[in-house]
Amino acid sequence: MTTVAIDFGTSNTVVSILEADTGLPKTLRFPAISRLFKIENSQDNLTEIAVIPTLAFVKDQDHIIIGEKVRSQRLGMAQPHRLFKGFKRELSADFQPPPRQIDQQQYTSEIISEAFIKEIWDNLQKQEINPSNVIFTAPVGAFERYLDWFRDLGNKLGIEHIQLIDESTSAALGYAVKRPNTLVLVIDFGGGTLDLSLVKTVNFNVQNSTQLKAEVIAKCDAYVGGEDIDSWIVEDYLTQINTSREEIDPISWQNLLEIAEKLKIRLSQEDFAQESWLDENNFMSYNISLNREKLEQILENWLLLEQLREALDEVLTIALSKGVKKSEIEQVLLVGGTCLIPAIQNLIQLYFGKNKVKLDKPFEAVSHGALSLEKVAEIDDYLRHSYAIRLWNKYQNSYDFYPLFEAGIKYPCQREESLYLQVVKSDQTTFRLDIGELGKISQGEVTYDHLGRMTSKGVSQKEIYRSLECHHNEVCIAHLTPPGMLGMDRILVDFEVDEKRVLLATVKDLFTDQILVEKQAIAKLK
Repeated sequence: MTTVAIDFGTSNTVVSILEADTGLPKTLRFPAISRLFKIENSQDNLTEIAVIPTLAFVKDQDHIIIGEKVRSQRLGMAQPHRLFKGFKRELSADFQPPPRQIDQQQYTSEIISEAFIKEIWDNLQKQEINPSNVIFTAPVGAFERYLDWFRDLGNKLGIEHIQLIDESTSAALGYAVKRPNTLVLVIDFGGGTLDLSLVKTVNFNVQNSTQLKAEVIAKCDAYVGGEDIDSWIVEDYLTQINTSREEIDPISWQNLLEIAEKLKIRLSQEDFAQESWLDENNFMSYNISLNREKLEQILENWLLLEQLREALDEVLTIALSKGVKKSEIEQVLLVGGTCLIPAIQNLIQLYFGKNKVKLDKPFEAVSHGALSLEKVAEIDDYLRHSYAIRLWNKYQNSYDFYPLFEAGIKYPCQREESLYLQVVKSDQTTFRLDIGELGKISQGEVTYDHLGRMTSKGVSQKEIYRSLECHHNEVCIAHLTPPGMLGMDRILVDFEVDEKRVLLATVKDLFTDQILVEKQAIAKLK
């Protein structure tokens, strides 16, 4: 069986495979779409890593260009409305932006993301790689709707077997499987999200055979990343020249974002960086400079460092509640491009000590670690979000949530109590329930006063509900024959979450004593 791991990232995507002769992970390079990213390794040598820039450009109705060609040829500079970046982040977001109209055709983040992954799939075929198993990585806070998108895409591509794993958990596995009985914390700080996973591996015996089990002790996430930093750098510069985003055109904004990213990357190796910017509207050239101290100030002002502190505290608190002390963590692995920023590294080193913190394979660790799934007999994980039914409370004129499974419960799991339901009107023939996930998202809040001065409101957590109906047309629980009668319990529903973190339901008609649906994915019930 040939296994390929795809770490679909907000800024860069990495594809890897296990080499047949050595059994070691190898990052794949596709000449048409990959970029060689140079990074300094632990021996102070430059290493070239093949990444696919997560960019897309709509050339015409039948041609979407992706990857390095978009970046190197700067295709979006003249026509920014045809350029798509950050579409992976939009795909997993709570509210997706409206479709973009290009050449009388609408493009959504789903359409662009599918075209992006399909192009990678086509490039695999060109290299005569025909994987029977594909492992996709996803953010720790990913909702079921986002994971469902991968499953459906896999079906479209004809992939025999699909696995999904948290990005930071994946990177932790890549390290921990080499050293059983290890407790490792991965901090994955990429272009779109901050993900943390604390994972422990243990050996156990099954029928005189030693196998490896991985236990996820704690995990958390925040909706912030490198793309936000680029925007903040530009916002700060515009404030310095007494203008704002609203006063510049889309082409200038895109140019400035590109420059901000260059400054940010250079400051990972240097104390000072400067780039030139040509304002094509008035043909004026400007120099934009930034040093590490100023960058750290920007990160503090926009509460990025505060969100990192709160995420670290949350993981350590969860771990302590399970009897795991901070001192027991053997390694802290930094993953993702944002972890290259010195201010980020310094903060983490203050928490854990310099000797424990490692920056190894920041771009490849997630994809390579995903391939370690084949070496792990079992992953003991828990729900990051709660599953709940949303019901309308006509007396309070608001929604109530009836919990099915609380966040923190290990899965696979079953709900101990069955749910008895009645019809809400005479002659009702169909039961439909609004079932989804409840989650908390941490975000920093800042405001500007009338003089343009920034004021931080602090990091806040808001609870959001994501219906499973968002991806499929509707959640249809059961069809009743004969129709239901008011005042009588009509159906009984048992819920469980399987090993793939999919909510399943078994529906029994109490009137006919028939099983209408048995252990099917809730969003696909009919």
